[in-house]
Amino acid sequence: MAGRCRRAALAVAAALIVVVAGSCGSGAGDDVQATEIEFELLNGGTAAVGDFLDRPVVLNFFASWCTPCITEMPALESINQQRPDIAIVGLAYNDTPTRAREIVADTGVSYATGVDPNSAIGNAYGILGMPTTLFIAPDGEVAYQHTGGLTADQITEHINTHLTP
Repeated sequence: MAGRCRRAALAVAAALIVVVAGSCGSGAGDDVQATEIEFELLNGGTAAVGDFLDRPVVLNFFASWCTPCITEMPALESINQQRPDIAIVGLAYNDTPTRAREIVADTGVSYATGVDPNSAIGNAYGILGMPTTLFIAPDGEVAYQHTGGLTADQITEHINTHLTP
C-alpha cells in the first residue's frame, strides 16, 4: 500500500511540474515572437527586432554595469560602418534609458540602440549572461548565440559563418 501511495504521489508531483513549467512564459505573451516585442529607441520612437529583418541582424544585449559590454561596443560600431548589409542593434538589458544613453555617447556608437528594461526581449531569446550577441537570419531565426565579449574579427567570423550564404 505504501509503495502505491508513493508512486501516486510521484505521479501527481510530476504532473504538477509539467503544468507549472508549461505555464511559464517569457513575459511577452505566448503568441508573441521575440522579433515582434517593441522596445524604446534611445534616440526616440519604438522599434522591434523584426523591423530590421530586411537583412541579417546582429543583436547585442549590453548593460551600463557590464565592462565587457562596453569594451565590445566599438567593435560592433566598426562592423556597423563596414557592413551596411548587416543590421547592428544594441539593447540595454534591464538598464535605465539614462545610463544606456550615457554608454552610447561615451562609446560613440551610431547603430540602433534601445532599452529592454523589463527583460522581455532578453527572456524571449533566453539570454543568460552579459554581454550576449545573437546572429539572426532575415527569416528571424537565431543562427548563433554568443555569451561574452567579442572582438571585431570574431564578430566578422560569426557573420561569415552563420549569416552569409
